[in-house]
Amino acid sequence: MRLASVAIVAAMASLVMFAPSAQADRLINGHLVGGKIEQAYASTGGFFKWGVPTGPERAAAKRGRFQTFSRDTSFYWHPAADGGTAHQVGGAIRSRWQKAGAERGALGYPVTNEYRSGSGRSNDFQGGVVTWSKTGGAQIVWGQIRQKWEDTGGAGGYFGVPLGGEYRTGGRFAQDFLNGTIFWP
Repeated sequence: MRLASVAIVAAMASLVMFAPSAQADRLINGHLVGGKIEQAYASTGGFFKWGVPTGPERAAAKRGRFQTFSRDTSFYWHPAADGGTAHQVGGAIRSRWQKAGAERGALGYPVTNEYRSGSGRSNDFQGGVVTWSKTGGAQIVWGQIRQKWEDTGGAGGYFGVPLGGEYRTGGRFAQDFLNGTIFWP
């Protein structure tokens, strides 16, 4: 009887050892990194690119979540933003987004990770784009000016990177770019 019990335990242990591993939450630097944030963190470089979490995952506006990491970046997630995918926001782009109200502001949640755009870097958000370049710093492009800018290729197109924010001129809005100004209407 004892030998049969040992055989059953050994068989069960082998099932556990050879079972396929699932994506799981991880404890890193004493903080849990889990769910959609963990998936985005791991798939975009994890520890080697973003460092360790500086605190636990926290509540963000409108039922979202975020977590901050040691290499000047955060991952934000909302179930209704980009199909519930978490996205990275960092550095000067994150600072400019936060100055504009972060996820509570008109830009809303990120819908892309940071990417190369023209001579700069950008993150797309629900309500606009924040683009950083050496020549213009971190600037927001949104609304109809964004539409015109993207129709001409965005930061990699004719107008290039933004040099400043949107401003009013008479009854119109304008924004200066490396190679010209876009007006609306």
